[in-house]
Amino acid sequence: MRELSAFEKLAFSGLGDEHAEFCVYLANRPPMPEFTDHEGLLPLLPGDIYRIGQETGNHWRKIFNVYAKLLFELGGMRTEGYATWQAYRDGRMLQTGSKVALIYGSSVASNTETSKITLIMGKQFADDTDFWKYDGQWINADFAINSKGWILCPYFDYRQLSNIKITTLVSIIKSHL
Repeated sequence: MRELSAFEKLAFSGLGDEHAEFCVYLANRPPMPEFTDHEGLLPLLPGDIYRIGQETGNHWRKIFNVYAKLLFELGGMRTEGYATWQAYRDGRMLQTGSKVALIYGSSVASNTETSKITLIMGKQFADDTDFWKYDGQWINADFAINSKGWILCPYFDYRQLSNIKITTLVSIIKSHL
């Protein structure tokens, strides 16, 4: 019998690698049954990100694009071998072995022992999680961090998390690793 991973032992849902070390938490999920009617992490397959964007509209396309830009700028093993953030997004992000995940819902406190980097997406969503319970402190008007090392960042949208803010977030992440 296969031993359950740390992520599989937890009751939550999301997209990505069961061995994720970089986890982003958000309140919503793609409105497609195959991505909402499951527990644990569901690794995406090549073409899933494109299909989700096509079937659900610009909202999810923006989330995936901003996430890919962030990871690509952060660099390291996750994006090694990919020439552009688009190639990384389509070729590896949120797939088995990517070491990244998007996790739905506000049960962040019980899930973060498996993650090296934990981002909480959006100020409103942070209020629904345990973020502030752990002495959350604002770094500037857009970013906060708490004693667990969780980072609160703007929602993954081009206007809220612009390229310059992605660069700021990368600096924050690197300084807290």
